[in-house]
Amino acid sequence: MRSCGRAGASVKARGSLRARNAALVTDSSPAPSAPPPDRDGSRRWIVLGAIWVTLAVTFGLFFSFPVFLVPLFEEFGWSRGATAAAFSISSIVQGVLSPVVGVLVDRFGPRRVILVGAAVLGGSCVLSSRINSLLSLYLVVGVLAAAGACAVGWVPSGLLIARWFADRRGTMMGIAFSGMGTGILVIGPLTQWLIDRHGWRGAYVWLGLGALVLLGPLTWLGVRDGPGASTARSRPAPAGAAGGHEVRSALRTRAFWALFFAYLCTPLAVFPVVTHQVAFAVDQGFPRMFVAGIFGLAGFMSTLGRIGFGIAADRIGRAASATASYACTALGTLCLLGLESWRHPAPLYAYAILFGLGFGARGPIITATASHLFAGRRFGVIYGILSIGNGVGGAIAPWFGGAIHDATGSYRVAFLIAVGFCAAGSFCFWLARPPRPS
Repeated sequence: MRSCGRAGASVKARGSLRARNAALVTDSSPAPSAPPPDRDGSRRWIVLGAIWVTLAVTFGLFFSFPVFLVPLFEEFGWSRGATAAAFSISSIVQGVLSPVVGVLVDRFGPRRVILVGAAVLGGSCVLSSRINSLLSLYLVVGVLAAAGACAVGWVPSGLLIARWFADRRGTMMGIAFSGMGTGILVIGPLTQWLIDRHGWRGAYVWLGLGALVLLGPLTWLGVRDGPGASTARSRPAPAGAAGGHEVRSALRTRAFWALFFAYLCTPLAVFPVVTHQVAFAVDQGFPRMFVAGIFGLAGFMSTLGRIGFGIAADRIGRAASATASYACTALGTLCLLGLESWRHPAPLYAYAILFGLGFGARGPIITATASHLFAGRRFGVIYGILSIGNGVGGAIAPWFGGAIHDATGSYRVAFLIAVGFCAAGSFCFWLARPPRPS
């Protein structure tokens, strides 16, 4: 009888272990953070609005670099591959720093990290006005500005949304990160306007000062770390707590690596195009201010796309929503490439609409998926490690697009390879789906 009892206990223990492991990747696993109390209902919308504006300014500045590429080519005579390598270095730095930012966010809270990042980003923009060599371009734009953008961007902002909104995370992530598209809509044409009137050096000064004046007070007054954040930082998570996934446990799952490679493929599908879109269109004979307006239109469509695909992720599934967004990216890229055979504004408008709808839509879906699968006290670190994939892909893509042009005199090969990575990224999202519970 004792032997039977021990055998039954052993089977029961093994079943419990399997259940805990399955909970790591089960789509129905509960999020550890409860919805905010009713008294915090209005506060979470203030936080959402502050994040939206902060991301708009941050990534509007970050993606203004393609507008600066043409005047940099003209003044210094650098090759396109060498100049675009600053954007590649930026992605490397963000990929390397993302786990560090995750640790800092878990330790000090998102608000403090964002405040420091905003100061670094604004200061780096002002310093960019002093660029006089490739080395200074790489150090200021590639390293310093990237560090500031990383400290403001996906990791701390994604964690804030996950804390304040326990339900409809796909929708809420889409709304928050739609600020990036609006930032591109406003700051892209604004950058070209400033360059036309003050030169590229003056434009950098004005953009940097504006960021410092706006982001510091906004973050200080509008951002709060979230319900229970101070308790979570000061008290270790109880062993075996539901959703308290350890980093090593997350790294052993298929879902983690599928999301990692989805993050890797996404910049490989996007950055060869977005980094060189202005230079490509100017090469086809279009006026710079008109092209900057097209860039802004793509940003506006990105705002709609992030919200729309975020809602779709909650309704039709995250993999299906991501696949539809990749299809928009691929079709938009082909429309842009069509300028080589038909130099008419119509392909540019089609590009702005289609590419814009897909631009940035995957990030909120990945963030929502990761916050669901790996929610817990160590989510900042786990998400930071995931972001290394984005850094690696982003490191290769801008340089690759410029190097292909330098070697062949055309962006055609680079753009077609980018379309191929749309298909690869979509496949990764389907692999990341959690298994259906038996």
